[in-house]
Amino acid sequence: MLEFLHFLAIAHRNTYAAPKDIKVKYKIHPFLPAHECYNFKIGDWEYFDGFAGKHWTPGREVVLLKGVPYWAMSYQGKTVGDEHLEQAFDFLKLALRNFDDKSPFRGPSYFQDGEFEYFFEMEGTYEYFTGRESIKHNGKEIFFQNVMGELIK
Repeated sequence: MLEFLHFLAIAHRNTYAAPKDIKVKYKIHPFLPAHECYNFKIGDWEYFDGFAGKHWTPGREVVLLKGVPYWAMSYQGKTVGDEHLEQAFDFLKLALRNFDDKSPFRGPSYFQDGEFEYFFEMEGTYEYFTGRESIKHNGKEIFFQNVMGELIK
């Protein structure tokens, strides 16, 4: 499954968390109303990501192999309070760019930049997993998301 994980890592580095000049190339017309959506393709692999909202942002990623659904991940969460939100989402993108290539689902298990800390815990493998990510500012949680992903059979 190295090929799938490698593709997913490249897709993640070019879409939502990527710098604006990169991700704008892969932003597409929303496939659902009022969503922000991305599409990335290399060879037989194709990636879609779509989410709605600004502070409570449920979404779903789907990977196709030769046009057939192969893997999906859903995520939903919310902000806690109103402080530091814009900085928190900039920090989230930074954390998401620092994932381990062997586990490119969200960010690393721990990442820190200044007063912000990112945590991601995952149970399972790419075949089926659940997880939770959170951002803390000065030790106080200000954002969290639950994620789950699996192969599509």
